[in-house]
Amino acid sequence: MKKIFFSVALAATMLTACSDAYEIEQPGIVTEEAAVFRTPADIGKGIRTIYGLFPRETEISFTSFFTDELGIGKNNSGQGVNDGSYTFLLQAGTGAPQAIWGGYYGSVNRLNRIEHRILEMLETASNADKRLLNRHLAHVYGLRAFCHYKLFSFFTPDYTNPDGLSVIKFHFLQTDDYNNFVERSTVKEIVEFIESDIQKVRNLGGVDDQGLGSGYASMPFIESIVIKLNAMLQTDQSYAKLEDAFNRLMNPPAIDPNDPDAISIPPKYLDGAELETIFTATPFDGGEAIFKLNRTSTDGGTTSGIGLSWHSARFGEGAYMEMGRSLYNELDKLDPSQQGAVYDSIRKDGRYRLTVHGNSKVAPNYASMGAEEYRDEDLLFIGKYPGDIPNRPLMANLWEFRFTDMLLALAEKRAHEGNLTGNVAVDDYSNVESIIFNIRASRNFEDPYGGIPVTMPTDFSSKQAAFARILEERRVEFAFEGHRYLDMKRLGTRAGSPGFVRDPQDCLSTGACSLDPTSHRLTMPIPRSEMIANPRMVQNPGY
Repeated sequence: MKKIFFSVALAATMLTACSDAYEIEQPGIVTEEAAVFRTPADIGKGIRTIYGLFPRETEISFTSFFTDELGIGKNNSGQGVNDGSYTFLLQAGTGAPQAIWGGYYGSVNRLNRIEHRILEMLETASNADKRLLNRHLAHVYGLRAFCHYKLFSFFTPDYTNPDGLSVIKFHFLQTDDYNNFVERSTVKEIVEFIESDIQKVRNLGGVDDQGLGSGYASMPFIESIVIKLNAMLQTDQSYAKLEDAFNRLMNPPAIDPNDPDAISIPPKYLDGAELETIFTATPFDGGEAIFKLNRTSTDGGTTSGIGLSWHSARFGEGAYMEMGRSLYNELDKLDPSQQGAVYDSIRKDGRYRLTVHGNSKVAPNYASMGAEEYRDEDLLFIGKYPGDIPNRPLMANLWEFRFTDMLLALAEKRAHEGNLTGNVAVDDYSNVESIIFNIRASRNFEDPYGGIPVTMPTDFSSKQAAFARILEERRVEFAFEGHRYLDMKRLGTRAGSPGFVRDPQDCLSTGACSLDPTSHRLTMPIPRSEMIANPRMVQNPGY
């Protein structure tokens, strides 16, 4: 078993495997932590470095390539095809599972060590310092819950089986025992562990954004973890917890009555025009904002999602990956009066304008074109993540939790309980149809406050139909935000979806046209490095 020593002072270093993340040498760890973290302010700085370790770029890139969000671009020279990321190839040695596993377990390793140091400092701290240290401790538990929630999402084969295997519960400081191998916990054990960390956050008085906005953990961030986790579990009890968390999200309690800056403001969806602003470099902390990863021009090699794939389109050049035609067609349908028209037509749904880049060249007769003509004439560039952070043209802030995401999670509860249609009105979230009505009304670019959607889906006749509408709405709302892969895993079967389906024009050269929602590839494999290092590790089915 590999034993690699990690200094918390070097917390911004990205890891590549969990075995590298949690198998550390114990001798000297307390001494080094004490040297690095001398004051509560030091602790705060150490926690903030953790955000740079979260592998959100990898999640967005993997999801965009692996699902039906992307198509092969005009200037493609094998990107996405040669490495299998576009052709549904997913193996234990694939880069994305290793980066996601290692990134989150590497983060937890640092959080555990910071927790250890905080508990040491609390023993002798003044009352004033104890207050600050407890706030930091709540922050640590919140981020640890988030990391385990993310690992649970990607690597758990069956969310609904309490006794099924999930991921490793990592809440300890590794000793120097070279025979201390850790097994995967069950779904029930991981869920209880995440809930335990969240309860610790509440017991400590909560966590606030420290005046740093949506790029920092907050109580809406905590409630979002609860909402998303319980949407995966799909039981009456979990859905009840989901709605309780949603209500707290909408009616946040005061965090610290002694601190007027420690407040939570309930989120709200944005109108179509305002939605564009959350993907620019300008900090944004209103409306949709719950939690994003802030990227700056001084960050190392970090880029935004698949920015390299579409960035060249900003300068009128070809891109090696473009928007998948099947996704474009869904965005195109949002405004029936303009469906099938070229890009420069006026579109009323703001999501079309946000997602489709203005340099795009749309061929209405694309389906009848030959392969070469299609690649040359139907150019669908991607508008999200304009990458306008100063001096880093490929970098943008990355959203993890938005209000509309939570609202559609509530819609999943409504579908589960059979509340499919009924009263349809502004701010009425009592049924699936009304929730989608509110989202679409807010996205009306021309009349966002009139309460009238540009168009509405019509079939909410069954639970399966309702789940299908939710999955469709999520596809156009969160395109290229790293959700599609997990959305299909959670909802595909319940929605009767055919899975990831690319337009025939986008798979002529590869044959990778579709992937069924029951495929084992909707769960990531345990990375090969972890399988080699840990003889007690069990691989996920199918790998």
